[in-house]
Amino acid sequence: MDKTILCYGDSNTWGYVPQVYSKEFQLKRYPFNIRWPGRLQQMLGSKYHVIEEGLNGRTTNLDYPIPPDRNGKTHLPACLYTHAPIDLVILALGGNDMKIQYNRNATEIFNALLELVHLIKSTNYGVNFNIPPKILVLSPLLPLSIGEQFTDEQGNFVFTGAKTKAKELVTLLDDNDNATDNFHFLNIANNVCLSEIDGLHLNVNGHKLLAEIIYTEIIKIFDTRTTDEQGSKR
Repeated sequence: MDKTILCYGDSNTWGYVPQVYSKEFQLKRYPFNIRWPGRLQQMLGSKYHVIEEGLNGRTTNLDYPIPPDRNGKTHLPACLYTHAPIDLVILALGGNDMKIQYNRNATEIFNALLELVHLIKSTNYGVNFNIPPKILVLSPLLPLSIGEQFTDEQGNFVFTGAKTKAKELVTLLDDNDNATDNFHFLNIANNVCLSEIDGLHLNVNGHKLLAEIIYTEIIKIFDTRTTDEQGSKR
């Protein structure tokens, strides 16, 4: 493979099927060819290797009491080493940090994302193990009103106020001097809508749109076009 891309994210990278908690609740996952990393692989073609590292509930750098092992910063070093050498890391995190239980504001989430950027930049897991990978940070998606009314198994609200935090985080990322922190930023907040079922997760069309937007950005980052008959079908 000519280029390796690592997609490091949460439930919307994992492919969680939107639904609300009920007595009949059953965890469901979209197939690989529906999830945005899978679609991205199809569009980019065989000259690229798209690796999917999504996990439900994953945070930037916060520990999850139940279930454990959701701290994105803790897992990231081993994940990078596992898949190295990596040409590009796509960071799609921050949404779970907006949960009420963490009491985090947009600035704190922004700084946590920068921690992950700096961690990646401190490695030599990029091309030929001589440089760090390139980084593409995705903006958070904007929860719908129904998403802010989302409740857990005990009926507790989880994401109240998340939409405001998400908008503030988009502004912070957009205003950041990326030349200083040396990463690419893609604002997807106004271009990809979440499902009206739970207001927090991507539906099938959302995964398709997100893959198309990221595809265009990847071509810009590498300043090239795929050679598999111009990649694949978008």
